Amino acid sequence: MIENYTIEPLKGYGDFQFGLPIDDVVKSLGQPSNQEEIESAYEDGNHIIVLDYDDFDLSMYFEGDTELKLTNFYTVNENSVLFGMKIFDLNKEEVIELMKQNGYEDFIEDKEDGDCVSYDELNLDFYFDDNKLVEVFWECQRG
Repeated sequence: MIENYTIEPLKGYGDFQFGLPIDDVVKSLGQPSNQEEIESAYEDGNHIIVLDYDDFDLSMYFEGDTELKLTNFYTVNENSVLFGMKIFDLNKEEVIELMKQNGYEDFIEDKEDGDCVSYDELNLDFYFDDNKLVEVFWECQRG
């Protein structure tokens, strides 16, 4: 069960922190709605497993060579909170302003793969459709 929907860039999502073993997540949330193994974009030989929890509008990514650890989140959950604000209630300009108010002014805008605003310093991506936030993706600090 998820009770805390707080997005914590570079740390986690609510009670689920980056580095958590996959078995701990399954013990906590139960079996996922879907599980998929995907190919790593890195040449480190790591396996990547994605667990989808449709009831929570959440996907969790786990990577590792022997023990799989939590490295990424993807959510469309409208209860998600960032810096004290329900992030999906904000439009694109409001998300950018919220980030600025919290000390993050440098972002990259990418229209090639949809309308995306990325904060590389936080490994945090916001995806918009018609100025409305539709997806948030964030990951742990690499290297």
